[in-house]
Amino acid sequence: MLAAAMEGSPEDPYEALYGTRFLAELQSLVVHAAALSRYFWPVGKDHRWRGSELREVFGIADDNPLRSRELRNAIEHFDERLDRYLADGIVGYILPEYIGPTIKKDGVPAHIFRAYYVETARFQLLGDTHEIQPIASEVGKIYSRLVKMDKDGGTFGRGRA
Repeated sequence: MLAAAMEGSPEDPYEALYGTRFLAELQSLVVHAAALSRYFWPVGKDHRWRGSELREVFGIADDNPLRSRELRNAIEHFDERLDRYLADGIVGYILPEYIGPTIKKDGVPAHIFRAYYVETARFQLLGDTHEIQPIASEVGKIYSRLVKMDKDGGTFGRGRA
């Protein structure tokens, strides 16, 4: 049985998390992380010097989770992905959004447009799942470095980030 069937019942341990707001905030985190990605890894070659300088100051390696733009692209092109997803028709459970434990398969297909699985901290968008914790952790590290830089006089202070 789908955990979503428990929504609103006294037995539902995730009742406080339901609703669009949590998923919207999570999606906002991803979009803002993508903006940081553009600062550290600019697309245009005329601006790559900036990215290199910023990565050096912040001590960010090229294997940083913020560098991947896969999830951001999935969100920004959701409409196109949805067209392809629905093109062949779908049957089964259809959940526009879901928050809770990973849904166990019961023989009936589940189509989840947007979900967050609490036990794995994974975000799902049209069947593709993405790790959120590494992205959130990196955003937090950058924020902490910026706060420190501000307290140190508002400069990058090479090597002190």
